[in-house]
Amino acid sequence: MTPTGAVCGNHPDVPAVATCMRCGTFLCGDCTELVGQSPYCACAPCVAIMRKEARPSRVVQVALALNVVGLVCLPCSLTLPLPTLVAGLAGVVLGLRELHRIARGEGAERGRNQARVTTALGWVNLGLAACWMTVLLFGDFQT
Repeated sequence: MTPTGAVCGNHPDVPAVATCMRCGTFLCGDCTELVGQSPYCACAPCVAIMRKEARPSRVVQVALALNVVGLVCLPCSLTLPLPTLVAGLAGVVLGLRELHRIARGEGAERGRNQARVTTALGWVNLGLAACWMTVLLFGDFQT
C-alpha cells in the first residue's frame, strides 16, 4: 500500500511525520532526530551542522554570570559567603552537565568553552567559600 500525502525523502514508501528544520526534507520516524523540540535529519549532516552552529546553552550562560556575581559578592559577605557558595555549586553542576550533554551530542559545540569556564569558576568559588568559612569558624589565629 502506497502512503498518501507527504512521504519520507529517504524512504518513499513510508509516510512523513516531520520536516527538517534546517533543509525542509520530509522525514519518517526513523530519519527524524529531535534536538530540543525541533526535528532534524538524522541521516544527513543537518544535526551535525545545527550542533556546530547552535548558540550555547542559556543555562550555562546564566551559571557563568552567577559565578562572576559570586566572585564579586565574596568580599561583601562578611558573615557567610552564601552567594559565592551557591554560585560555585551551580557552576560546577551545570557546567559539568553541559559538558556531558555536548559529549553525548545533545548540546551545541560552541558552548564547550563556556561550560569549561563555568565549571572552573564554580570550583574557584567553592574553594574561596570554603576558605572564607574556615576563617569564619576558626578565625581568631592571633590568640
